[in-house]
Amino acid sequence: MAYQQSTEQRSGQRRRCAYCGYSIPEEPHRSEAGREFCSRSCLEAFDEEESIPAEDAYERFETGVEPLDSLVPTGLPADAFLLLSGEEGTRRSELLTELVWRALERGEPAVVVAYVDPPTAVLERFFRQGWNVLPYLEDDRLRIVDCFTHRLEDRDEFVTTLNEWNRFLADAGDDAVIDVERPGDVRAVANALQRGLDDLEMTETGLVVLDSLDELDALVQDQLVHNFVKDVRASVCKARYVPIIAAATPADDDGRLVGDEPVYDGVVDLRLTDRLVPESRLKQLGIRKLVGTAYDPQWTAYEHAPGRGLLSFDPTTEAGSVYEQNVESRTL
Repeated sequence: MAYQQSTEQRSGQRRRCAYCGYSIPEEPHRSEAGREFCSRSCLEAFDEEESIPAEDAYERFETGVEPLDSLVPTGLPADAFLLLSGEEGTRRSELLTELVWRALERGEPAVVVAYVDPPTAVLERFFRQGWNVLPYLEDDRLRIVDCFTHRLEDRDEFVTTLNEWNRFLADAGDDAVIDVERPGDVRAVANALQRGLDDLEMTETGLVVLDSLDELDALVQDQLVHNFVKDVRASVCKARYVPIIAAATPADDDGRLVGDEPVYDGVVDLRLTDRLVPESRLKQLGIRKLVGTAYDPQWTAYEHAPGRGLLSFDPTTEAGSVYEQNVESRTL
């Protein structure tokens, strides 16, 4: 609390630039209308006819995922490449799906780089939660970079075995899919991603998710994974202010990451633990690293609820009710 108060006091002592929103450390530059700017560059860039931009409007965002947002109360940096590092059983795929859904709900576009599943299965994940993405496909707000299909030995046979619903999804999402013929070519994947961003005019808006770096790591050398993350972090996160959230399994029991940790702006750990409730293995989410903003260092217990996404709960008092509600919702 003392830290928060001192921060507010320091920020309140300085005036804010009418263009960039940051504090004015020296004598301000003033426009003819009397607005104050921190520099001549901001004064020249400002358009008197436009409204003053909200402070940090494009620099931070709330994901809409309850357990994640609860640990980052001021929002995640929008220019960050984040890694979701979690073992099997931690609902990692459901978390990625919800991140995309919440972005679409906010009215923002999204790109999914899919290594684990074909595009029809990516879309089906939303419908399993009761989240209808068909309007967003029609509104041209979703792209799927398909890094899965061309890894199949017989792609034609795969298409012929689709059931009626999946054929419908394939047709409905056809314009939203960007094929990558060489998914092991990191440059081809990066180019396909840039095409998706250009199609949706994604700058200072939207979200990219990548599922998963494990599959890319299996196709290429470790150094190429590092180079891929470094390059798209620069060209997407830093240049466009579009965050990327990628999933991966820890490479070893010590939690070593795919690639190496310094290349990521943030690392969110997902884990299973049997130390909270006797004879129960619960899921926990915690932030190992996050550059550019403050975060709560605690672990938070969470569970996935159909149609609602990931929910935080107190394992000492609420575990029973959480799982009873999940069972009831699946039987209705």
